[in-house]
Amino acid sequence: MIPGPLFSWPQLLLLLYPFVAVLLGAGLLLYGLSWKLRNRHLPADQRPRFWRASTMVFSVIAVVGCLWGVFLQFKSWQFQQDFALQTHYRQSRQQFVLPQDFQYGELLIPKGSLINRYDAFDNGEPQRPLRMSRLDAVRFAHPVQVAGTWASAMNGGVLELVRDQRIGPVFHFDDKAQDGYGGWVLDPSRPYLECKKGQQARFNVPLIDYDIVAEFGKPEPDGPDARFKPSQWAVTECTDSEPIEVKPAYTDKGPKETQTEVWGPLQPSRED
Repeated sequence: MIPGPLFSWPQLLLLLYPFVAVLLGAGLLLYGLSWKLRNRHLPADQRPRFWRASTMVFSVIAVVGCLWGVFLQFKSWQFQQDFALQTHYRQSRQQFVLPQDFQYGELLIPKGSLINRYDAFDNGEPQRPLRMSRLDAVRFAHPVQVAGTWASAMNGGVLELVRDQRIGPVFHFDDKAQDGYGGWVLDPSRPYLECKKGQQARFNVPLIDYDIVAEFGKPEPDGPDARFKPSQWAVTECTDSEPIEVKPAYTDKGPKETQTEVWGPLQPSRED
């Protein structure tokens, strides 16, 4: 498929108009200097007219074009300011310290946890309700039990262990499961894994069925209704690895028009 033009001809002419106007204005200026030099020795009443119809028309075109250019520059500056402001609000809600306890599906994320998330529906509004959907990674304010495992951080189905512990049930991948398609099944040879503090426990996270057509183009359920059910997870391995990377909270002040509070009304915490 051949892509269409980025701009139509009228749009392109409007964008080029200020440059044409500047060139036309420079040409009129040179013409005026040349006219003055050619006629500087002639008496005023014998000099040819400078402001003829063509000169006035070109001058009007140049002035209007320059004014249009100033307007375009202002709109461009305004767009950049709005974009910077929207980007600031989005980033403030993508990397932040949780301001209160938050119930996310089966997990209560404690206040003070460092959150990394991405919200495709966040258009950079000054305020949005606190949400946790599309959670990428979290470093908990204190050890939290997830899938029966005490963890200090989480990234998807990977948990950073905060102490030595036994974790089960254990799953392994069986090529012959699910009619030969392969799948994760219970490992009868290992009822649990002996995992050490600082290791990462990796879990099989089964998909949760939902009506894709009905929810297409809508934000995912959030809060207690979120499709986050660690009780359905099953551990597959524990490995030595670097700590889970959780990006620091976004702390830039943003443009001078920035509002300090980026969250809308917060959901009531369990303590309320």
